[in-house]
Amino acid sequence: MEIETIRQRVRSGDYLIRSYAVLHALKEGFVRQDMVDTVLDGQIVEAYPDDRRVLICGYTLQGGSVP
Repeated sequence: MEIETIRQRVRSGDYLIRSYAVLHALKEGFVRQDMVDTVLDGQIVEAYPDDRRVLICGYTLQGGSVP
């Protein structure tokens, strides 16, 4: 999956953040919007094609690093 495809889906609201990812982010002090911001400006650092998921690394609008 290409990052631009993911970004288009996020912009249109056609995406899913799995509950375990949300829980992990909350434990680390991030909120859902931080995850969205990171997708819109980050890069794919790992792909898991069998699971149809990717790991994206980037920065929040507040300057924090994600994942």
